[in-house]
Amino acid sequence: MPVEKTLIISTLFSATIILYVLTFAIWERRSTSGRAAFYFSLGLAATTIYTFGYGMELSNTTLEGVERWVRFEHFGIQMITPLWVLFTLHFTGREKLITPVRTVILFIWPVTMLYATQTLGTLNLAHPDPHIDTVGPFSTFDYTRGVFLYIGAAYYNVCLFTCMVLFTIHLIRSAPAFRAQAWLFWIGSLIPFIAQLVYNLGLSPYNIDITPFALTISGVIFSLGLFRFHMLDILPLARDVVFDSIKDGVIVLDLANRIIDMNISTQKMLPVVSKSIIGQPVDVVLAEYPALLDLINKGQSGSVEMDIKKQGISSSLNYLGTLSTLRDAKNNRVGRIVTIHDNTQARQLLIQLEELAARDSLTGIYNRRSFDQLAAQNIYTLRETGGMMAVIMLDLDFFKRVNDTYSHSAGDLALKMVSETCRGLLRQGDILSRYGGEEFVIFLPDTDEPAAAAIAERLREGIARQEITFEEHTFSLTASFGVASTVCNGLISLDELVHMADQAVYQAKQQGRNRVCICRSPD
Repeated sequence: MPVEKTLIISTLFSATIILYVLTFAIWERRSTSGRAAFYFSLGLAATTIYTFGYGMELSNTTLEGVERWVRFEHFGIQMITPLWVLFTLHFTGREKLITPVRTVILFIWPVTMLYATQTLGTLNLAHPDPHIDTVGPFSTFDYTRGVFLYIGAAYYNVCLFTCMVLFTIHLIRSAPAFRAQAWLFWIGSLIPFIAQLVYNLGLSPYNIDITPFALTISGVIFSLGLFRFHMLDILPLARDVVFDSIKDGVIVLDLANRIIDMNISTQKMLPVVSKSIIGQPVDVVLAEYPALLDLINKGQSGSVEMDIKKQGISSSLNYLGTLSTLRDAKNNRVGRIVTIHDNTQARQLLIQLEELAARDSLTGIYNRRSFDQLAAQNIYTLRETGGMMAVIMLDLDFFKRVNDTYSHSAGDLALKMVSETCRGLLRQGDILSRYGGEEFVIFLPDTDEPAAAAIAERLREGIARQEITFEEHTFSLTASFGVASTVCNGLISLDELVHMADQAVYQAKQQGRNRVCICRSPD
């Protein structure tokens, strides 16, 4: 046997041993390294079959023996490419592209080719006119290139080229901490791709199939990355996985205010946005969102709230849009990024908290602080028109007796009854609040003295008619009312008007309670 052939065969068998050891070493890591390690170990197993089979093919001198081992090695050859594609998709974070249907499609040609190769020696579908070539320094298996070869070569090279593209994208997008890993995989995926091209173009020396040698080198490189960098234990997440898993919407703009990227959340949050708008001016795409567009056009970092209506949702959604500047490693401005956060729940919670802070916890009506704020807002408006305003204050008569006789729980029930009665008899726009203890105060905008007195009388009668049942007891209440009104011209403040109504309450108490008294302003 020629020395060259002996050296090649010895190298192939040595490579088989290395691949065999690596296959089991990586197979043992599949539980901690996930599906990427699973497909990688299966790919190494297929390469082991290929390498060993090719070594045995070269060791045989008879056509029958060669054909037997060619059929054997194709059990590995046909599985390497689809397994490599699956591994690449998992490693680069594109496992979402793997579906049962696509996996079946991926394996259709390899399985078809595997069947065709098993006809070697009979139908010879994949290897027309098989023979031993003795032209070179040693004999090799040869056959006529037919349709199966060319379709197979196209399939394998398209798959390998696709993997190369994915690893190139992965290399470009890798963080510095994972750059060495990405380079290893890029180089490792390039080697078999080049080897396939060289062999299919008939450029390999002595007509030797150099692919198993290239695959062995790649396997060693990848295994080095596995054991040296733990690449399959802590896979660097692909940019698409991280970007699209962000719950907030993200829009990336270049310096010309064109949209150059966005994530899936953006499309869900803004109905008019889709992937087709990549490259379009932001003024066109976000025309329906003027608040966000105004923030972008101002050019300064900041935030803006937006209320957006969606089909199928009764209430508006509240989004918080934030604009930030993107800078490169040299701190040069390279673009801007818009993040859109769904602020609906936080906004609703804030409204609820504000409502709780504004209300009396027992009766549910406004507290004194809210009364002062809301009344002040009304007064500001009334001053522009010179309208009238009035205040009614009421104090429950003999309320202490209720607490002492029936308990404080009965007193609480009485306060709730008074609140509900007043709310049912007041107009929309009137401001009812619990001012403290058993005192209530009401602000009446656009109301003169006679109207305010009539409202107070209606409230007094309403409270007096109510019967309160607590446990086995039934009782009723009355209240003393004070009314004060004035023209809203700034001469009398809200505090002064409330004080005047309080004086009228005192007057009603002095006159026998359960009545309405009026305190007229000096003017």
